[in-house]
Amino acid sequence: VITALFSFAVDMGYLKSNPVAGLTRRKPSREQGEHATDETVRYLTPYQLSILYGVIKKDVRLSALVRLLHTSGARIAEVLALNLDDIDFKAQKFQVVGKGNKQRWCFYSEVALKSLNHYIEYYRHPKHPALFTAQQPKTLEVSRLSYRMAHKSWIKLIRDSPELQEIRIHDLRHTFATERVGLMGIEELRALMGHESIQTTLRYQKVTSQRAEVVAQLALKNLPNFSE
Repeated sequence: VITALFSFAVDMGYLKSNPVAGLTRRKPSREQGEHATDETVRYLTPYQLSILYGVIKKDVRLSALVRLLHTSGARIAEVLALNLDDIDFKAQKFQVVGKGNKQRWCFYSEVALKSLNHYIEYYRHPKHPALFTAQQPKTLEVSRLSYRMAHKSWIKLIRDSPELQEIRIHDLRHTFATERVGLMGIEELRALMGHESIQTTLRYQKVTSQRAEVVAQLALKNLPNFSE
């Protein structure tokens, strides 16, 4: 901001040169929602989502997990930390403890509810409190599903789909936010995402330099052209 202010002063003739032009910019702080570029976050397109939901049908547990992540916007670590008793099935919501030890409500869809109920009824181990459980193949010990195991199942199912290469589980959270931009206020989206900084939420507006150029060129073609 200061650099731009001094540049404006130079343009207006108040200064001969910009006194801070040679200063090195500090590195962005990810903790504060700052980023080195204005590139958009990675998210799944409707076409990729259709492919994803097709391939994960083979794994009932992963299918329930993916639908819950996609429709709630929760972080994978937040969902894996949930117990069965944390889920309000009637209101289709659950509360998580996010970054900064802050609590927030997450809401999920009717389709996610059906997928979750199917997993709980037929595949979840009832003697463990965790929502998503896992059983060791050798010892048969039941435990909470770990991120490592969830990620292993994810990679195994998407590896044969070229359209899903390099797609991460965390991109489901980005997809949730991207789908809701324009449907709600940015502060509302920020609350659902649990962002500390509004700048982090604003990234989902996807107004990058490349996108801005496309819009600008389109406007120049469509706006009235008044000749001299």
